[in-house]
Amino acid sequence: MMEETSTQNIDKRIQRATEAFQFLKNTTVTERAEFMNAVADQIEALGEDLLAITHTETSLPLARLIGEKARTVGQWRSYAKAVAAGTYTESRIDLARPEKQKGDLRKYNVGIGPVVIFGASNFPFAFSTAGGDTASAIGAGCPVIIKAHPAHPQTSQMMANAINTVVNSFGWPEGIFNHITGTSYEIGAYLTQHPDIRAVAFTGSFQGGKALFDIANLRENPIPVFAEMGSINPVFAFQDLLETKAEILAKEYSTSLTLGAGQFCTNPGVFIALKGKPLDRFINALKEEIQNVAPAKMLHKGILESFEKNRNIATQQTDIEIIASSNTDAENDQGSASVIKTNAQTFLNNPVLSEEVFGPFGIVVACETDEEITKIAQQLKGQLTITIAATHEDVRDNTMLINFLRDKCGRLLFNGMPTGVEVVYAMHHGGPFPSTTDSRFTSVGPDAVKRFVRPISFQNWPDEFLPEELKNDNPLQISRIVDGTVNSGSLKLQTI
Repeated sequence: MMEETSTQNIDKRIQRATEAFQFLKNTTVTERAEFMNAVADQIEALGEDLLAITHTETSLPLARLIGEKARTVGQWRSYAKAVAAGTYTESRIDLARPEKQKGDLRKYNVGIGPVVIFGASNFPFAFSTAGGDTASAIGAGCPVIIKAHPAHPQTSQMMANAINTVVNSFGWPEGIFNHITGTSYEIGAYLTQHPDIRAVAFTGSFQGGKALFDIANLRENPIPVFAEMGSINPVFAFQDLLETKAEILAKEYSTSLTLGAGQFCTNPGVFIALKGKPLDRFINALKEEIQNVAPAKMLHKGILESFEKNRNIATQQTDIEIIASSNTDAENDQGSASVIKTNAQTFLNNPVLSEEVFGPFGIVVACETDEEITKIAQQLKGQLTITIAATHEDVRDNTMLINFLRDKCGRLLFNGMPTGVEVVYAMHHGGPFPSTTDSRFTSVGPDAVKRFVRPISFQNWPDEFLPEELKNDNPLQISRIVDGTVNSGSLKLQTI
């Protein structure tokens, strides 16, 4: 059972983090990148014990955990590379000129201070204790207070130990990384309310993320909460594609919908298309696919109970037809795949059907007209992803609809399925509310670092007192914008 961390202990951890922030402010991007690469090495060195423990705690297959561990190591290394390059300092220099009244101006980004991160249940490595949020916060120069997820306490402790080993080996203050345990709502609220916390990162339910967001905004000094809170990730399928690939699309949709027992935030929960023979073919093929999906263990009892409750609520609405469910009976700890069907007017008029059901469950919406499809697009809430299943001709015929959909998501796909989030610069894993609390930022890819920095400008400062990132000789050899032009060299100038 997970031990509850006392508020007195939390206060001590946050005080240590506040002190460690003063240390991190004086580290360079190169030093933080070295630290991050050392953490990657430490996690990579964790052996079979880690995988066995996490498999026991989460029921996730070993092959999935091996891949996720590799992804986690890759996150630390790719973020470290971006940090070392000075990408997120966004260093800007406008040199003194005779015609200027303000003289020499130099600006760069710095860490905002101690950050609270809430571990996620569905990615015990990549989105939890040593996940991308922790890596990006430390890369920005922010100490981390991690609230461990109670679904995998031993895994969380092992990952925390790996980070603390690096903290000790570097001789950095122990407040750089702090591991908090407990299951009560009060701990999360206390952390978010604490006056020395400067930001919060969260991945989980809408209820949890919105509660933290509201708490943070009621503070005397409000702070940002970067919460990813779920999405139905709709697929809009158009006629030309359905006519030629209905059966292929059904297989792709089923595979994505049920991947990982449906426990991905990007599972495509809703499929929208015009009524007709192509959609009938899709539904017939989908029925066969879903019936052959074996029930699978879910991450923990709470997720299974929530899945079954929300699935039953959706299924019991009026004007609902059950298309298919798994032919295999589920055991007590397993989630069973199922898909229902409804019409556009029911979907538009019943908000229950637009809520995420976290698990292997989907809704097919059969529309009478193109106008109904457009109304659904206009009514959609913010999403992490929207998929356009279409030919080139379909896109040309539906440009206005697609323009509506661009406003509703963080990632717009042309064919393919949204599960599988690549950790690269061009990935945006975020979206308009309520999928996240701030659509400007991503929680995946090196740009995740941007969440935890703020700009500061220096005016007319002697070169010897400037941060390394802004000195004339550019000792870190980072790319900077000097008088409006990208420049990676040194400035052979006398200081003012």
